[in-house]
Amino acid sequence: MNRTVAAVLLFTIALGAQVPTPKPDAAPAPASGTPMDAPRSAKASEPEPPSDQVLAHLGKRRIVYGEFAKWLKATAGPRLDMIRKDPGTRNAAIQQYLELRVLEAKARAANLQKTPAYKELQALQAQQSLVRVLLDEERVGGDGWELKQKASNPTEAELLAHYQKTKDRYATPERFTARHIFVSFQGSLSGIAPGRSDDEAMKIITRIQAELKAGKTLEALASEYSDDPGTKSNGGLCQDSTFGRFAGEFDAAVRAQDLGKVGAPVKTPYGYHLIEVLSMSPRQEAEFAKVREAVKNQLIPERRNRLKQDYLEATKKAVGFRVADESAKAGSATASAGQ
Repeated sequence: MNRTVAAVLLFTIALGAQVPTPKPDAAPAPASGTPMDAPRSAKASEPEPPSDQVLAHLGKRRIVYGEFAKWLKATAGPRLDMIRKDPGTRNAAIQQYLELRVLEAKARAANLQKTPAYKELQALQAQQSLVRVLLDEERVGGDGWELKQKASNPTEAELLAHYQKTKDRYATPERFTARHIFVSFQGSLSGIAPGRSDDEAMKIITRIQAELKAGKTLEALASEYSDDPGTKSNGGLCQDSTFGRFAGEFDAAVRAQDLGKVGAPVKTPYGYHLIEVLSMSPRQEAEFAKVREAVKNQLIPERRNRLKQDYLEATKKAVGFRVADESAKAGSATASAGQ
């Protein structure tokens, strides 16, 4: 790229950087970046103006909303619908478009369209434009449209195969409900009860066990003795919990203990626990029919990427594309260095 073309691109970037970003609740200020950069307004959605609504005058020529709408469709990408429906963001984009038309008019008046710099940029933009048209998903019958149709409509066999490969994602994990009393000590990972030694913590556990033996419930004792701030006030209840949220020693005890009985003290890096397991729910796999749409939505992006890659490889063969071999590249580099 020559210096003139580089200067044009740098000017365009700098112009966009100088424009302040409008605040969401304020009237949008003019901006020279792309409409994708315009912030969303907090105002409610409003219908678009009619295509023939006049936005501005450029000499004797009228600039109408329909012209802006075509430009926006070509430049906004995935944010098109949001920009069109939101009045604040749409107005910001209109200002960008009108500034573009003003600068275009000045450039044409200076006959810049006849310069080598313009023609070089035009050639580069033509490449991108051709590829966009080729892969346009809305051009019925085109390559992009066909790729989208294939990606969006996997066969039942493909859906079932993907479900089998990823079914752990849709399964209901093994769960348990339990009550516990937690007693920490100095030096444990919990950081609770800094003045209490390990022996003192164990004495509290022994006292709790004696009161349990005397007929008190773990639920009643939790509010008096437990150091767990999350469960102390509700009788030490851990409702419908999944394994992996607690220390490994805690999980192992839950799996090993009998239901409805307070087990032996369990020591973890956080402190001591007395645990009463109330219920256990085994892991359950989701039925394919119930998660079919979720499987499809998860498969489509992966399928789209794979089909695009296959399409690109087939296109390379169709147009006779090949990468230069290493010896040719090395010879070219040597020749360039000698010049």
